[in-house]
Formats: sequence, structure tokens, C-alpha cells
Amino acid sequence: MENYDVIDLIKNKYLSNHKENTLRHVEDVADTAVWLAKLYNLDIEKVKLAALLHDISAIMTPQEMYKFATARGLKIDAAEEKYHFLLHQRISKIIAQEDFDISDSDILDAIECHTTLKKNASIYDKVIFIADKISWDQKGVPPYYDFLKSKVVESLDEACCFYIKYQFDNNLLLMPHQWIIEAYEDLRNA
Repeated sequence: MENYDVIDLIKNKYLSNHKENTLRHVEDVADTAVWLAKLYNLDIEKVKLAALLHDISAIMTPQEMYKFATARGLKIDAAEEKYHFLLHQRISKIIAQEDFDISDSDILDAIECHTTLKKNASIYDKVIFIADKISWDQKGVPPYYDFLKSKVVESLDEACCFYIKYQFDNNLLLMPHQWIIEAYEDLRNA
């Protein structure tokens, strides 16, 4: 299947589930990811697909995500146990594989950790993580926007580390996921 066909199917999945706002968000993330892909000489099609699919699990409620994850025997982090919506990154990966036949590990891994990042993150993981934070889905401009956008031009690792530190320093994480803790330690020790 050609990428433009997959992109149409992805967009239709959001729209048929009345997730117009989510579609706008993932399209914004895709635009930012393409900008970063050009900056870091990455495959534009890969980052575009990862960005468009990163929140595809929004078609489910957090409770449905939890049932889906437990039915499949996924190991659930304590943060995901308490806040089921945190499962969305992992569920989105599964939907990308099963509903859209995505098999590229760069795409799937980037989808899987776009909220928390993870230890030993790839450059694709970091691009989708940061693109999601720059193109956030809330109203207004995030308070870290200008600094993060300028930092990412200098160093993707420093941008990721800055964003995670910002979250910790400002107590913005409801409950830190183990992956974000490990990612932060990994980035700080790099």
C-alpha cells in the first residue's frame, strides 16, 4: 500500500471516530516532525507516519485501553495502572501494526514512547517525542515553547533532557512513568 493511501486511511480513522481535534493535533505534530527530519536528515515518510499514528488510540477511552492492554497481557507500569490514558502510546503502536500494517521499527518504536520517551531512545523516538511537545494539544503556547524550539536546533538530546527536566522541576507529571525516569537518567549521563 502506498503511503498516501495509508495516510488517507489514518485520517479517516480519526474522522470516523469523531476525533477531529486529535487529527488536527497529529497533523501539527507531523509538520513539526517533518521540519525536524529535514534538520536531522531523517526519512520524512517515517516521521510523518509515526506522527500521524502516535495518538491513533484516541479512538478508545482510557478504560477501553486498559482492558485492551490487560487482555493482551501487556506489563503495565504503575503510572499506567493509576492513569490508564498513559497506555495510549503503547496501544497506538499496536493499532499502527494491526490496523495499518506498519512494520517499520523506527515508526513503531517512536509511536510507542512519544509521551515518555525511553532509555536508549533512537533519533526517531526523540524527534516524535519533541515534535509532540512543540505541537502540543492544549490551547495557547506552552511556556517552554520558545526555549525548546531553539534548543532542538542545537541538540535533540539536550531538547529532550530539557523538556523532561522541565516536567520534573515544575511537578507536571501526575505520576512519573518508569520509562521517563530511565530516559532522563540516560540523557543526563550521555
